[in-house]
Amino acid sequence: MSGVWTRAGVAAVPGGVPEGVVAAVAGYGSAEVFGGVYVRYADPRLVESLNECWYRLAVAEGLFGEGGAFLLMPPGGEGGWRRVRLSAEWDLMGAGAETVLGAGAGRPDFTALALDGGVAVVAASYGGGAGVYAVRDPGGVTGRRLWG
Repeated sequence: MSGVWTRAGVAAVPGGVPEGVVAAVAGYGSAEVFGGVYVRYADPRLVESLNECWYRLAVAEGLFGEGGAFLLMPPGGEGGWRRVRLSAEWDLMGAGAETVLGAGAGRPDFTALALDGGVAVVAASYGGGAGVYAVRDPGGVTGRRLWG
């Protein structure tokens, strides 16, 4: 993985993408979405709040597998899923969104997926702010749109 991934605090993990994992999912309905937060761009704690919520959801919903591994999909599905883990100094919503995971610091656009495909933690940007939310069984979402 290149230096931009390192700036985001993400390290590659050997093992590749598990067989049968959904290509990628977008366009969830309100019935599939739970937890999360929406933070306005004007909030001085925008990046910190998004990082905190993302991590809280990731831990609570079992995103992290053995050794902290999970799958990460950058905006638009570019390059497909990557098996990764967080480094000690991770910053997905700041340096990550500024480099490979969004359109700038505090403007994320990526999906993280548990290795077993059981939960996705999504970060997305909207007109007035950004949000983080979780989706259970993202591969089973009806009417999903697939990338890749």
